[in-house]
Amino acid sequence: MKKSCLLLLLLVMTLYSWADITDDVIAAGLPVLSITTENQEEPTCDYIFAPEGCFGISTVNQNKVPGRAVLTVNGQKTFDSGDYVKGVSGMTIRIRGNTSAYYSSKKPYKIELEKKNDLLVRDNDKYNDKNWILIDEGNDGLNTLIGLKMNEIMGLGGWTPAYQFVNLFINDDYRGIYMLLESIRRNPDCRLNVDKKSGYIFESDAYWWKEDVYFSSDAGVKYTFKYPDSEDITPQQIDYIRQAVNAMEQSFGSGSYDDYIDVTSFATWILAHDILGTFDSAGANIYLTKYDSSDDTKIAMSTLWDFNSIMKTTNQWSRVRSDENFYFKQLFTDTNFTNTYWNIWQQKSDSIFMQMTDFIRKFAASETAAALQKSRPYDGQRWQYEPSTVNENIQQALTWFTERQQWMNNYYSPSSIHYPHFTIHHPLSTIHHPQHTIHNITGQRVDSRVPKPGIYIINGKKILISSAQASAQ
Repeated sequence: MKKSCLLLLLLVMTLYSWADITDDVIAAGLPVLSITTENQEEPTCDYIFAPEGCFGISTVNQNKVPGRAVLTVNGQKTFDSGDYVKGVSGMTIRIRGNTSAYYSSKKPYKIELEKKNDLLVRDNDKYNDKNWILIDEGNDGLNTLIGLKMNEIMGLGGWTPAYQFVNLFINDDYRGIYMLLESIRRNPDCRLNVDKKSGYIFESDAYWWKEDVYFSSDAGVKYTFKYPDSEDITPQQIDYIRQAVNAMEQSFGSGSYDDYIDVTSFATWILAHDILGTFDSAGANIYLTKYDSSDDTKIAMSTLWDFNSIMKTTNQWSRVRSDENFYFKQLFTDTNFTNTYWNIWQQKSDSIFMQMTDFIRKFAASETAAALQKSRPYDGQRWQYEPSTVNENIQQALTWFTERQQWMNNYYSPSSIHYPHFTIHHPLSTIHHPQHTIHNITGQRVDSRVPKPGIYIINGKKILISSAQASAQ
């Protein structure tokens, strides 16, 4: 009898949790995005695994489900797409993403409005666009919030995606906390500005193998397109950007790369990831732009994207520095590039950390942070995990940037950034550049893979290796 009562109680609690939770979620204070699909159809997809020699798992066969999107704030409607009428009103929703979509029950989504509008409801028509993203706020703390702020501080791409946290319902089923944000798109008024007829937004893409349109550079780096769209791009356009990338790659060896790339954007992009301590490399969402097809414009690094793995590489550089699938490892062997990187660090480092910590503290005191905290238990209940608190996330982020600034101030020098993996803790074990040799104080060349206590000459600089450091190798 007691067991039957307990089962009944659990059933009642479950029914309450998902059928009658709307009022509680509204009361939490975050905007509520309610999507109702035609015939209650659910967005679905299939998954494919990477072919041999490639990376990851990806989504295919995503059904684009038509429906209606309504955004409310404190119960008051602020946006309504209307019912779905192709080319007139409504929207479609589909699952997006790759490996993260496969492993997570809480799926990321792409929304495409039938008529351009601003889902973030700002008072300016310039923000109108059809394409919007819903990503899991999840249990990554405040990673996306922090990563986007870093992009804004660094000024990468000339644009940082705008966003807001929302509680999402699909067909009256609570799906949890999401971040609704602008997608990587060409839009000269409010997103990435490249020429409409001859501009490019392209990605060094670990998931190239599942795309219909991609190209491979002479160095084997694989690229896919964000603009022009794959269904619109011509063979001539693909050939042009392939040749531009090949010329860029060849210029790294000759030292003439500043004729082909926006050096400052490359150095700023990797510095941002070094400060953030990004662990991801192969799937680091590396977007590049070329404004048009003229010889007057250069290839530039674009807006930072995807921050699932930030604040992870403690006391070492971001992993993308040494990724064989991109160019930073090669660029850091060139003095001019390291000097550019070093100068940006010297000029901006204090301001970067000050702006970031000020932003985090202000967010901690905001109404959004309070509403986010009130919503966390519902998200945890929906997806069956124990959520961290917003305050814990705030303290972790503040600790990260305090310690990161100390580490970088202590260990940064033009010589230490010249080689991708060099750190003060392991000054020998990771320097294996073919043009670089290490000698002891008597001038004898030594094997850096078997370090011993002593004084070494590395890049013309004396380095003391203690017994503890040597035994840690």
